[in-house]
Amino acid sequence: MTVSEPRSIDILLAGEFPLAGEEQQLLREWISEWKFDVGQFSERAQPLVRGDIGRLEHDYQKLVDKFTAEGKALEESKECATEAYATMCETRLRMPAMEVVVAGAQYYVGRRPPTYHQSTPYAEPSHVKCLEFLHGIGVAVDAQDVAGFTAFMRAAQTSQSRSDLAQALLEMGADVNHRSRFGGVVLHEAMMAQDRKAVAFLTRNGASMDIQDNDGVSPRDIVSLIL
Repeated sequence: MTVSEPRSIDILLAGEFPLAGEEQQLLREWISEWKFDVGQFSERAQPLVRGDIGRLEHDYQKLVDKFTAEGKALEESKECATEAYATMCETRLRMPAMEVVVAGAQYYVGRRPPTYHQSTPYAEPSHVKCLEFLHGIGVAVDAQDVAGFTAFMRAAQTSQSRSDLAQALLEMGADVNHRSRFGGVVLHEAMMAQDRKAVAFLTRNGASMDIQDNDGVSPRDIVSLIL
């Protein structure tokens, strides 16, 4: 019996099919090479990255006004403006809008986000309000990036976990047991990172210990490997 070679990273990135074994590791390594750079994000995504709720509201209304001026009814204009955020696909990780907010919030912990230009007054970032705004206009809370991760998974799975954002996303209906392209849930990631704070938060909120990823490993199995 011959063992097939893993598909190339270009093929893995081009699809949304499940990944296991070497292919899972290949994509994980590719993702780990990504470094946050505010310059990688589009102009529309900048307010989300910076937690600038005032600019986000302004940009959204500007879009609504643009579509209305083109002859669309107000409700249709709002739907078109929402679509611009609902289809957001930022950086090479293809982050959806809510994940962009979380990534920015994690990066700017203890840092002051730069203003757009010198004449712009500085405002304290409010990433939670940006999430609430996106949810309010109808942006999906569980939209996925290139690995099938959601904003909630990013907020809860890393050493930079943000329980405030994760809690807000839960209240918006985020799935605590959403499965990525690797078949795993956020609790797998928190366990592998040995992030006790994230593990405690997730288990309090209904995360399953027994969902197996595409390699047949559950969070409970990871506990036995660590101990």
